[in-house]
This record gives sequence, C-alpha cells and structure tokens, in this order.
Amino acid sequence: MHRHIANVAEQALLHRATVALMGTPRRASILLLIAFLAGLVGPFGTTAGFFTVERYVYWLLVTLGTAIPVQAVFMGFDRFMGHSFWRDATWLPIISLVASIPATSVVILIATLFGSRIDAPTAKELYGQCAFVVLAIATIMHLATSQSRRKPAADLPVQQALAKESSPPILDRLPGARRGRLLRMSAQDHYVEVVTDRGRSLVAMRFRDAIAEARPVNGAQIHRSHWVAADAVTARRSVNGAIRLELSDGSVVPVGRTFRRAAKMANVLY
Repeated sequence: MHRHIANVAEQALLHRATVALMGTPRRASILLLIAFLAGLVGPFGTTAGFFTVERYVYWLLVTLGTAIPVQAVFMGFDRFMGHSFWRDATWLPIISLVASIPATSVVILIATLFGSRIDAPTAKELYGQCAFVVLAIATIMHLATSQSRRKPAADLPVQQALAKESSPPILDRLPGARRGRLLRMSAQDHYVEVVTDRGRSLVAMRFRDAIAEARPVNGAQIHRSHWVAADAVTARRSVNGAIRLELSDGSVVPVGRTFRRAAKMANVLY
C-alpha cells in the first residue's frame, strides 16, 4: 500500500494565509496598491538600484512573496497558541521578529534573482528592514482592531445579538461545557456526533439538518457521513488514490469522490 502525505500542516497554513490575503478582489487590490506605492516611492535605495519597470516588478514580487509567509506566521501563533495576538501588544515585537525570518529569506531570493549580491552584513540589514516594516504593519493592525472593539456600553445588547447570530445553531443543542469551536460532525444511525474543541456529543437529528445548522462556519460535507470545518484540517493524506483528511482533534476522515468538488470550493480540500 502506497501512503503519501500530500499536504502537511505548514502547507495548509500557507494556503489559508493566501486565501486570507487574496481571497477577495478587495484584499488582492490592497496588496497590489501597496506594491504600486512601494514601486513609486522606491524605499530602501531601490530608486537608484533599479530602472522604473524593474522597480515595480521587484516590489510586486517582494510584496506578494513576503505577505503570505508573514500572514502564515501570525495565523500559526493564533491557532496553535489558542488566542488572537492582536489583543496583546506585548506579543507583536516577538511575532514580528519571527515572521521577519521567512520574509527576509524571500527578499534575499528575489534580490538575488535581480542580480544583487547579498553578503552577511547586507542580510542582517535586510532583516532589520523587514522587522521594522512587519512590526509597523502589525502595530497598525493592532490599533485598528483595538479601536473597533471599543463600543459604547449601550451597544452591548446589539453586540451580543450579533455574536449569537454568528454562532452556528448546532452548538445550542450541545451541553454548555461542549460548546466551543466546531471541528467536525459525523452521522451515526439516527444521531449526529458533533465534535468541538471542547469535546464531543451525540445529538438526535438528521445529518442534513445538522449540516444546515453548522452555518455560518466555513466547512463542507466531504463524505456521506462526514462534515468538517475548513480551519480544522491540518493535513491531507493520499492512500492508493483515496483521500483522507487529518483534523486538529487527531481524527482522520475520508473524502468521498462525489464530494471533492464541493470540498475544494469551500477551501476544505486543496
């Protein structure tokens, strides 16, 4: 039997980071605008080092090439540490320094392709520049999200109502201690096993009704008996042509052939 792991957790994280940055025309336009402005201004000496067209191409490659791994690092910290670091400014410098490592590697690679010779002192300088830019953007994001969370006390009922609406109805059927982030669901005779990051519960209902109540969580039915949330997938296995997904709770679920297209459209399978 041939067993091959096609997508490991890091690849899945990079894919989600790409979708987060370029999944909509608006997000892609923002990145393109940043690349255009960098090409126009020519920071870090690129005005003198490149012709005009080269400079725009260089900054387009640098912007797209560094944004994805930086986003992946921040998403990785959020996911594996269990909370959003945007809420704690003390973590921003640390994560920015970590995220600047792959960003610097990308910049060095692109600069080399454009004919530059990068020695050790230059590499250190590039790392410092990347760290400065990443920390500046992360700080701006932190301030923006912090400001958006400052709502008047009178708005609390509205906020609570919106939070209630954004929570999948299926969670209301679970015991209070099991109501967490929805990971997957499986049909078992006349019951549905609902698995969250706080445990699992059996609910007496039809599987198709449970899938309907999983909205608005982004996920897909990948088998006649299985539904999974997109952000619960950590790896993909291919075994003799059959596809299985590894999930964050340690389970492995099969992907039916007839469900592959829908799973890809929901970014569950890639």
